[in-house]
Amino acid sequence: MPEALDVACPCCGALLKVDPDSGSVVWADKKKAPPKDLDELVNRVRSQKSVLDEKFARSVQQTRNAREVLEKKFEEARKRAAADPTARPPNPFDNE
Repeated sequence: MPEALDVACPCCGALLKVDPDSGSVVWADKKKAPPKDLDELVNRVRSQKSVLDEKFARSVQQTRNAREVLEKKFEEARKRAAADPTARPPNPFDNE
């Protein structure tokens, strides 16, 4: 069995090990990205922080809204149960 061929990818510069029999890539050594400027990284972290703060605020608002909806549903169910105390609660398996 012949050994795998080493091929350099023209797009990304990765070193690919190709099986000569099947033509499939057996292994890929990806080229490491060059180190970035520290100021650029700090700016990226700051911009991500603001995006994450916005997402967190939306999540908190959705949680508050969900709590209010659940409380309303519970109160409605309590009123229905109080109106007819002898009725059985709905069984999810009765719909079959």
